[in-house]
Amino acid sequence: MGFDGKVALVTGSSRGIGRAIAERYAARGAKVVLNYASNSALAEQAAADIVRSGGHATAIQADIARVSDIRRLFDTALQTYGRLDIVVANAGIELVAKPVDDFTEPDFDRLFAVNAKGTFFTLQQAARCVADNGRIIYVGTSNTAFPLPGRGLYGGSKIAAQFLVQVLAKEIGHRGVAVNSILPTAIEGRGYSLMVCVRKYASS
Repeated sequence: MGFDGKVALVTGSSRGIGRAIAERYAARGAKVVLNYASNSALAEQAAADIVRSGGHATAIQADIARVSDIRRLFDTALQTYGRLDIVVANAGIELVAKPVDDFTEPDFDRLFAVNAKGTFFTLQQAARCVADNGRIIYVGTSNTAFPLPGRGLYGGSKIAAQFLVQVLAKEIGHRGVAVNSILPTAIEGRGYSLMVCVRKYASS
């Protein structure tokens, strides 16, 4: 499938799965908006690598834990490319191997600020900004399907958006927008090799 003329925004895409997704969209012809929270050098390098390979990419700083940053990210992306066809809500923080009786309130606040609140408002902006017949994708985790010791806080922070995806699919499906979750399992290296469990929800 080609994506010529399409614009894709991928949050948390300076490295890992997010970068791999952005590079794949660019290789298929899409103009890509890379998002990063703090490491500008890494994000600019990712964008430069895409451009060097013949693609189109720009890097935009935004902390997904801040709603004002999310809005600025989408506004800047629209100002840069004029449209958004694909939004991938990938940004997240992982915390594993921490039993329920060990995690702290700061741990909770940090994970839920990005994985729950940040993703909710990213999906909200995506719903407002993505073009008709576009695509919205949430990158979750297979931990929500296979509860394991030490992953209660992390899985709990990620599962909320999976529910929102199902609701959003029904709310904007009439526009032809597909809203899906991808639940990665084993990740090798920088995310270029991964096994995924994809849950597709009806768009109507």
